[in-house]
Amino acid sequence: MSKTKEFHRPDNWSKAHQLLKRSDINTVPLTVGPRPIALTNLNADAFVDLEKLQLNYIKLGEDGNVHIGAMATLQDIYQSELIKSQAGGVLTEAAYFSATLGLRNLASVAGTITDPENPPDVPLVLMALDAIVSVQKDENQTRQVALQEWMKDCTKVLLPGEAILEVSFPAQPTASGALVRVNRTPRDKAILAAVAVLLIENGICSKAGVALAGANPSPARLLEVEALLTGKSPTTELLEQSAQLAENQARPIGDFRGSVEYRTAMASVLTQRALQQAFKAQK
Repeated sequence: MSKTKEFHRPDNWSKAHQLLKRSDINTVPLTVGPRPIALTNLNADAFVDLEKLQLNYIKLGEDGNVHIGAMATLQDIYQSELIKSQAGGVLTEAAYFSATLGLRNLASVAGTITDPENPPDVPLVLMALDAIVSVQKDENQTRQVALQEWMKDCTKVLLPGEAILEVSFPAQPTASGALVRVNRTPRDKAILAAVAVLLIENGICSKAGVALAGANPSPARLLEVEALLTGKSPTTELLEQSAQLAENQARPIGDFRGSVEYRTAMASVLTQRALQQAFKAQK
């Protein structure tokens, strides 16, 4: 157990990076997720709170992307009219299911994507929306990571001195989205969850985003399923083929909440349900 020695709240990026880049003291950004962890249980000697760096925005950029600042809370996402207008409001729904009201006001989008024990709903939807994570490397330099790559090992992506700046995705007001979950109670963390985001134009699926959690070691974007759907009319047969492909790609780890066999079978069921609901919403 690490004993925290320092807590900082800088008011500009220069001070923040000076703190984060220190080699003599293990210093990390302070992020809170839907399932908060005691600071004493984290492997750090000092924390840098980025609250004063004005990263709590949710806005539509001139680049046509929706930008969510790292410190924007799940409640900010839940209440945002801009977010409600994207893909049928599926990200709004995901934020709601991720935490109770009190925790939604505390948990940030950065905290939600940096702990694999967090509920998968928000990362899943963001992956299906083709989200990118922007990382502040130093005061004048950033780098970007596709969220599906980030989630493969979300605890090791940030390098010393770095902090999450924002998460962004292409605006998709005319797309439809669906989030399907299996859990023990309505507010419990999902055992498995699937997300589908579809854009149907003239009866043809011009764009598809599909993501699945609980059927692989980490939440995964189903790129082969997306490729199968794109450019085709979403018939019942095609949706069944897509669901079977999701099951074929499943590599779950069984636990007390669901065996390997159960998770594998449900990968197909939930993927098909999500696709059906998203397609129905486009009609």
